[in-house]
Amino acid sequence: MVAEGVADVAAVDAAIAYGPGLRWAIMGPNLTFHLAGGVGGIEHFMHHLAAPLQSWWQDLGNPELTPDLQRRIVEGVAAEADGRSIAELAAERDRILLKVLEAVRDKDMGKG
Repeated sequence: MVAEGVADVAAVDAAIAYGPGLRWAIMGPNLTFHLAGGVGGIEHFMHHLAAPLQSWWQDLGNPELTPDLQRRIVEGVAAEADGRSIAELAAERDRILLKVLEAVRDKDMGKG
């Protein structure tokens, strides 16, 4: 996505973190796809979406991590980090992960 100029680094990270990443933290991609299949579950999902899913993967082509793309990613990550150190970012990640884990625990205990 970054290589093709479709999105910058922050947008790619946000798309995963606030899209499937939140769901995958709870169930993972396969169980999420199972739910996406509705009443028919994963079988319905595969019957209707396996071919398009395969074509999406083929549409990616063979992305190459060129030196220019590496530079763009490094610059994008620096901009997204906005001066926060590795330690600060790790602490923020850990704080949020604990909240997600608490929410999952509460869901599993029937509190959510």
